[in-house]
Amino acid sequence: MRKKYTLACLSAALLACLLLLTPGCSWNWPEQNDSASNPCVRNAGLTETQQLQPAFNFAPYSSAIYAGLQQNTFSKSGYDTDPDISRYGQWMVYVSNSHSGNPDIYLKALSGESMVQKTMSPAKDLQPCFSPDGKHIAFTSDRNGNYDVFIMPTDRNGSLWQVTRSSADEIAPSWSWDGKKLTFCSRTARGEWELWVIDLKTRLLTNLGPGMNPEWHPTEDLIVFQRPYYNGSLSYSIYTIDTEGKNLTLVVRGDRWVPTNPSWSPDGTRIAFAVTNSAESLAWVQPVTKANEIWMINADGSQELRVTEGAGHYWGPTWATVGGEERIYFASDRDNTTNIWSICCSKYSIEESVSE
Repeated sequence: MRKKYTLACLSAALLACLLLLTPGCSWNWPEQNDSASNPCVRNAGLTETQQLQPAFNFAPYSSAIYAGLQQNTFSKSGYDTDPDISRYGQWMVYVSNSHSGNPDIYLKALSGESMVQKTMSPAKDLQPCFSPDGKHIAFTSDRNGNYDVFIMPTDRNGSLWQVTRSSADEIAPSWSWDGKKLTFCSRTARGEWELWVIDLKTRLLTNLGPGMNPEWHPTEDLIVFQRPYYNGSLSYSIYTIDTEGKNLTLVVRGDRWVPTNPSWSPDGTRIAFAVTNSAESLAWVQPVTKANEIWMINADGSQELRVTEGAGHYWGPTWATVGGEERIYFASDRDNTTNIWSICCSKYSIEESVSE
């Protein structure tokens, strides 16, 4: 047992050494700490899984709310995907290849139609997300050969800070509620995904174990994410875990359909997610990973509601408060071209769906 524990610690330390941060950046946030020139790492003491009642196995035939549907981007070719909304509902950042044929990051005021191209690289720039104060955008890019996490200022171009530097892929960044940390996932040498948390000032790295597509709770040190499991074939379930690696809790188990890409509601009481009928493509980094529908569930795992229905695919949900109402933003090819759409959720409480 001691030998296995030692080997696990050495493996974690080796991975941490690969995840070195850029020693300097061209803008003055976060503060650089000369005494912490190298990242520290620790493995969180993972606890046994807690299972919420009833660890909902959602029924894919429940009726949808489907109200207040709006189209938010209007590309005629290519795709617009990966939306994220600033905390106060003024700006949307997203990925589009409709202008250059290459996925770049764009910034758009939700009250208008004009947009600003934030990245102009032959690389794939994906998965942007706003810091809580809206001043910075974290995103994923393969501009240096493999996928790493970067940060850029919202109000100007340039001044990139490279957060991760390993030879492994690191993707899907999400900010802590106070803007001091990021969570992301990293692919191991075995091809599996693990969750990490990094303190942007001290550079302390914490490994939270297997998982991908994390999102930090809007007010607490709690992360929602998807974790693979095998039930005859590869599938995923949605869990929450705290940032100490404790209180691992199963929220959604999809035995028939696969839940993916979870996102907290603005008050942290509900979770939106996409569902798909195949998990195989979810283990790879792709500009577009389509799913079938968007659902939401109470954070206690007790109830669920189907959000979208109809022709096309719906994926990549993110929740926001805009103009005093809660909306879920997502990508969809319902009009035969992939654009960003949103749907109102403020007026609808989650009610238990009745199985037929």
